[in-house]
Amino acid sequence: MDLGRRLIDELAIAPPACIALVGAGGKTTLMRALYAEGRRRGWSVLAGTTTKVGRAQVADIEGFVHAGAEGDKLTGVAPGSPALLGADLVVVEADGARSMVVKAPAAYEPVLPDGVTHVVAVIGADALDRVIEDVAHRPMLVAAVCGCGPYARLTVDRAAVLLASERGGRKAVPAGAAFAVAITRVGPAQLQLAQRLAAALAEAGVPTLVLPLVLPLVQRPPTTM
Repeated sequence: MDLGRRLIDELAIAPPACIALVGAGGKTTLMRALYAEGRRRGWSVLAGTTTKVGRAQVADIEGFVHAGAEGDKLTGVAPGSPALLGADLVVVEADGARSMVVKAPAAYEPVLPDGVTHVVAVIGADALDRVIEDVAHRPMLVAAVCGCGPYARLTVDRAAVLLASERGGRKAVPAGAAFAVAITRVGPAQLQLAQRLAAALAEAGVPTLVLPLVLPLVQRPPTTM
């Protein structure tokens, strides 16, 4: 089962829905997967950003909603933008992470769209048991939420605290919106840690998906005889 189908089925997402992706470690990949799966189901789908996203990463998403370009980035629309209204499924990248695999939000983050129905906090499994300073965007904030220093390791227990915290993954989730965690980039080396994190989050009442490592498609030249 692919990523988009798992997210929609396991989180019981049905139109009309507005999904905000926050955190780090695969938000754009999940946005693309949700967009594709919504289209496959015959839904009208909008994808966009309220922060910034790499232009090349979303170049093939028809009608991607943004406010303009800054170099190789597309800038976000306001959270109340009417451009994010009117579809069966709206998927919004609502947080920035500068290509790191775990983060804690700054004072002005995340930028959740008005009317959000689902918030999914993303973490890369390759952040687990690593030194926070080495893998985190805003490592001092991550450490503060976890109750440790930035040169401590992001243990499973610390990651669970970060993701479930209202100063971390759950920040600003409105009453009535569903909240879940997606653990991404899970290869064989990360599977046991990811499963332990999912179990810890389940004990805290947080639905969690453990998602496989997705490698980019490599375009190979045609074989010549």
